[in-house]
Amino acid sequence: MTDSLILILPVFLILGFGVVLDIAGVLPRQTGSIIGGYVLYVAMPVLLIRILADSSMADLLHGGFWAGMMLCHALIYLGTYAGEFLLARRGHGPAAAIGLAASSCNVAFIGLPVILSLFPGNREALVAAGLAVITPTVVMIPCQIEMEILKRAGGGTGKGMGQLAKAILLNPLMVGTVIGFALSATGVGLWTPLDKAAQMVGDTTAPCMLLALGLDLRDKLRVAVTGNWKARMPRITAVTVVKLAVNPLLAWWLLSSFGVEGTWLAVGVIQSGTATALISYVIAEIYGHAAEEVAMIAVVTNVLNLASLTVIAGLLRWQGLM
Repeated sequence: MTDSLILILPVFLILGFGVVLDIAGVLPRQTGSIIGGYVLYVAMPVLLIRILADSSMADLLHGGFWAGMMLCHALIYLGTYAGEFLLARRGHGPAAAIGLAASSCNVAFIGLPVILSLFPGNREALVAAGLAVITPTVVMIPCQIEMEILKRAGGGTGKGMGQLAKAILLNPLMVGTVIGFALSATGVGLWTPLDKAAQMVGDTTAPCMLLALGLDLRDKLRVAVTGNWKARMPRITAVTVVKLAVNPLLAWWLLSSFGVEGTWLAVGVIQSGTATALISYVIAEIYGHAAEEVAMIAVVTNVLNLASLTVIAGLLRWQGLM
């Protein structure tokens, strides 16, 4: 556990540094959003292209890994959705928002830096982590589609299904993945000078992600504590347990059932154990469903993620998977 903590702690120290910078007010107010935009639209897609372009198709088409990760996300989403809708008697919109908060993992802003720290120089781990960045779309896309349908049915002016499909297909991470797959499948790869430039850009991804997350975390907390947030704590506590404990344990079982072993299994479990992705709050806020609750879940899970990932990494080491 101590070894795992030492390896993971620098990741959260950078995140904490972002929070300190936000509190001190030494940077312009929109810095977190600007850095986050750079990561989402430039650094992360470039990193994905570089990872995937130099990978074999056998790795990229690792069926057991894809199946285990996506099924885990889907089961958590559907289980939480059903609990909110059937047991808590909430509408489809709030149920979808809470389901997304429980199932969408922070695979990019937390997971990727943690993998880089735990598996330094391990290309296999980096490929697995890169593929894991795409897997939460299996719950994000249906959630967005349902919320768009609900908004249109309620007389709201939604984006329209065509616009929504375009936004999903032109998502920079999706585009980077498609380009990376194409370069790998054709055997073209990246031209050496271009590969070097892509490496330099990709190397900025992890620190920028963490800094952006830290700079924006306090804003999410402000939203989270609005209204009667204490009354929401039982639900938030339950979803936090599902996100940080049930999710990685279910992923471990599913991935093992699909024959995934070694580094791929370890990376899948760690990525599934990351906190709620902040995009969950963005979606909940845009469509007006349980935004304050999702914001609180995002804040709590990201704050507790250092402890939970340390335990997960320790268990993986104990099992000889790291």
